[in-house]
Amino acid sequence: MEGRKILVIDDSNTNLVLLESLLERHGYNVFSALSAMEGLETMKENMPDLIYLDLVMPEIDGLEFMKIIRSHHKWESIPVVMLSAVTDEDIITRSKELGVIEYITKPLNIHRIVDLTKNILTN
Repeated sequence: MEGRKILVIDDSNTNLVLLESLLERHGYNVFSALSAMEGLETMKENMPDLIYLDLVMPEIDGLEFMKIIRSHHKWESIPVVMLSAVTDEDIITRSKELGVIEYITKPLNIHRIVDLTKNILTN
């Protein structure tokens, strides 16, 4: 699905660079943000087809970000994949209740990311 837009939000520059390079190699247009606030600003200019979102970030975490975007008609249907080292079942359940379509634990499996991205963006 060349040309599809993906927004990656993670406060770890290492994770941003990894996901950007991986997804760009597969033909996606990737935008990145080091915070949820920066991600919201990016979304105003570049409506993503998919968001990869870190759970644990300063100021606004992934769960709060989900509440914000799901409350806006313009953004409510964007698929979001949560990325986190947190494996707590309550957090995973809350994430899915807020509309996260997949919860991936870190360290990231790049093959799973590629396959998941392709599946989400072709459905």
